[in-house]
Amino acid sequence: MIKAVIFDLDDTLYAYEALNIEAGRRAEEFACGKLGITADKYQEAYRFGRTETKRQLGDVGASHNRLLYFQKTLEYLGVKPMPLSLRLYEIYWGTFLENMRLYPGVRQLIDRLHEKGIVIAVCTDLTAHIQHRKLEALGLCDDISYLITSEEAGKEKPAPEIFDLCLRKLGMTAGEVCYIGDNYRKDIEGAASAGMQTVWFHPEQDAGRQYAELMEHKLL
Repeated sequence: MIKAVIFDLDDTLYAYEALNIEAGRRAEEFACGKLGITADKYQEAYRFGRTETKRQLGDVGASHNRLLYFQKTLEYLGVKPMPLSLRLYEIYWGTFLENMRLYPGVRQLIDRLHEKGIVIAVCTDLTAHIQHRKLEALGLCDDISYLITSEEAGKEKPAPEIFDLCLRKLGMTAGEVCYIGDNYRKDIEGAASAGMQTVWFHPEQDAGRQYAELMEHKLL
């Protein structure tokens, strides 16, 4: 019997990529205007900042930190990073969070899980601070009993450490947990290797239909 459902966050509860593109565009527009540089020059510097952050930090939650991306972008351009890197960070996440919307059907599924007394958790890569803010923007803070991030676990999915941490927080066995995520390697293979039951969500398909089907899912 399923006693808890763990959701991935990005591209499972809402559509990530369109928000990332628009938020990045707003930050780029501000930086180019402020510094008097071309979009191509900014994009070259941003690619360096992102790549260098990931190379330096490796497979950990902080490797997704856009404040570091922007800081290294400005350093690459030979520009003093403070306070402009923080301003770019605020523009990016301000745009992103303001425009977040749950996929159709998510709210109804969560309400159904509450009715059945099923505990709800979120397990996600990235840093805890911004994932807390995303859940707040989506109106889910009161629904989520546990948040597990790769920053807290010290490892990114599909490493067993992050799924072990999920089970320790829930105080449940793997067989009592269903994991729902969009990334087959990170979410489905990772959770299945930990012994959890899994549901593979496909963000490129009709989200409303998939969540309607989950309302009747035999696991839930």
